[in-house]
Amino acid sequence: MSTHTSHFGGQRRIQGLIRLVRLLALVGGAAQLLLPLLFWSQPEWVARVAHQEWGSGAANLQLDAGARLAGLAASALPALVGAWAMWQVWCLFGCYARGELLALAPVRHLHRLGLALVGLALAMPLGQTLALLALTLGNPPGERQLALTLSSEHYLCLLFGLMLLAIAAVMREAVRVADENAEFI
Repeated sequence: MSTHTSHFGGQRRIQGLIRLVRLLALVGGAAQLLLPLLFWSQPEWVARVAHQEWGSGAANLQLDAGARLAGLAASALPALVGAWAMWQVWCLFGCYARGELLALAPVRHLHRLGLALVGLALAMPLGQTLALLALTLGNPPGERQLALTLSSEHYLCLLFGLMLLAIAAVMREAVRVADENAEFI
């Protein structure tokens, strides 16, 4: 009897965790799409981030609407890849909520999430590089800046993406073996 009660409590905790992760994925996806709009609409915020995080140093930044619009376009790639990653988390945990564990659908979403994280590891420094270029492109020759900044955040994103790709490959094999074993029964 206690095993059944413990199992029921465990299921309830798992369903609660699934709902929480899906909620965070929904908020994260919305933030991926909305925060760049908010960020690029505030010249002071753009200048602070460009100087402190993108390696612009003492560069003269062009913060007019055209430069910020070009910066928004540069940040579109990482934002869209990030939103796609959040969509894959949403879908993956939707599969789990429906009880799909050893099935191809969650494996596909896990694989796509791994691809999204690898893509994000590449898109983030590229987006920052192009954004900084957009903010200095209006400067006279010699004062334009192109800087590629890599951080531990990019490395971790790449590492976790590759790890999820490996886990997805293992899970795909587990699904194949489970399907093969189910045919014998």
